Amino acid sequence: MENNDELIRIECEGVQRSFPFTGPVRIADLLGLHRLPLDLPCGGRGTCRQCRVIARGALSPLTPEERESLTAEELEKGVRLACLTMVEGAAEITVPPAAAMAVIEAAGETPDYPLDPPAGEYGVAVDIGTTTLVVSLYRLGQRTPLGTLCRKNPQAVFGADVISRIGKAVDGEGEALFAAVSGALDGMIRALAARCGVEASSIASAVVTGNTAMLYLLAQVSPEPLSHSPFTMTRPFGEALPASALGMPFLGGTPVYLPRCMSAFVGADITCAVLAGEVLTREGTTLLVDIGTNGEMALNHGGTLYCCSTAAGPAFEGAGIRMGLNAVRGAIDGVTLQDGEIRCTVIGGAEPAGICGSGLIDAAAVLLEAGIIDETGAIQDEGHAFADRVTELDGEPAVLLAGTVLLTQEDIRKVQLAKSAICAGLKTLVGHVGLSMDQVDRLLIAGGFGRHIRLENAGAIGLIPPDLCGKARAIGNAAITGAAMILQNRRYPAETAAYAEKAVTVDLATNPQFMEYYVEGMLFE
Repeated sequence: MENNDELIRIECEGVQRSFPFTGPVRIADLLGLHRLPLDLPCGGRGTCRQCRVIARGALSPLTPEERESLTAEELEKGVRLACLTMVEGAAEITVPPAAAMAVIEAAGETPDYPLDPPAGEYGVAVDIGTTTLVVSLYRLGQRTPLGTLCRKNPQAVFGADVISRIGKAVDGEGEALFAAVSGALDGMIRALAARCGVEASSIASAVVTGNTAMLYLLAQVSPEPLSHSPFTMTRPFGEALPASALGMPFLGGTPVYLPRCMSAFVGADITCAVLAGEVLTREGTTLLVDIGTNGEMALNHGGTLYCCSTAAGPAFEGAGIRMGLNAVRGAIDGVTLQDGEIRCTVIGGAEPAGICGSGLIDAAAVLLEAGIIDETGAIQDEGHAFADRVTELDGEPAVLLAGTVLLTQEDIRKVQLAKSAICAGLKTLVGHVGLSMDQVDRLLIAGGFGRHIRLENAGAIGLIPPDLCGKARAIGNAAITGAAMILQNRRYPAETAAYAEKAVTVDLATNPQFMEYYVEGMLFE
């Protein structure tokens, strides 16, 4: 029988709530259920040990993992790991700011664009990535955000890619997908506003970008037309809706602009990235790639914008990797081979807890250079000077990078799949227009981790065609930057809608050259 007499009290980022206890539940699940933000870098698997909260009351006993990870001082304060602790009755839970979400710097390069914001004091820019959500709060009329938060997209429990989530929505789980992302965004905006001392009533406008499927799920539009050939985009957006209609009650009736998408699988995130990268205003031929789960790309040649997408998977965003993390404290973000030694850098100088996208690219390049993996990606247990680093994890070959962080054979295969998909897409898009790589003037690399990758290593593993490495520049999360530009200039909604409508979509699925490039790109050459 449910016991509604016992209360659970939670304080998170200045928000205090009380709920009746209705049955045992993990703290992490409880917070998610009530739309309170908690960053789970490892997806709640208990491997990163970063979801520290302060909890007292009727709780499950400490797990061995908690005893190993928490200091005596933390245990005395009541610190627990939210993904490993069950609430079994009345309890009080406090989520420290450091655990609520990752605080990140400005998204990336921002061009010197003219400011012409709508009326009001503050505004919010949001990027709904397949893997990661990013929210920035701005004072209207200022280019630098007051603060930015990121967290994993909670829709990941329905599937790591958009195809999986579209399938779940078509099968009747659309409401749950909507609730997951809208609740997370509402909680993030609440938390960021509290952190910056901004009242909800002062936030006058918002821009929310994302790929086509993410915007469909947020706006509660059936993605069924996106689930099968000919993959029709029935609602391109380029419209404003009240925040309350998008499941964000904190902003009430504040208008939220959803930028126009280009096609079923090239969304508003690329529309925004094209704006932020000045793809259409630079002289010459510019190629843009967003290295994320969907591998979206755009090419401006002769004033015409061509676009495509390829299913790269979430590996470069730290998801789907055995010990993958976002770019948070404790994540290995760089790997080098120096003086015959493999050395790793860790965000925040902390003990290594996992590896993020930039570290993954470095690791693959270093393992290849050291002979630990061969051109097929197979881990070698002999024939190199690092045999002591080759081990097993659950019977699978693995390589020890630093501390207890391992890269498994399956992880390396996922890197191969992702990098070959991206590289094949770039080659196919350029070839479709009738160009060679040396005719491309520049390559802009967008994505949450784009500013931190070593381009030479991206070239070494075949993520970027070698001919483009010298022309490449990483510009960071251009989607959120473009969303902020739309937020801050009333001319950009119409301007971006116009070029998104005219963009020419190149279908890679029916292009035989793409599959040839894809198969070739699986090797490390």
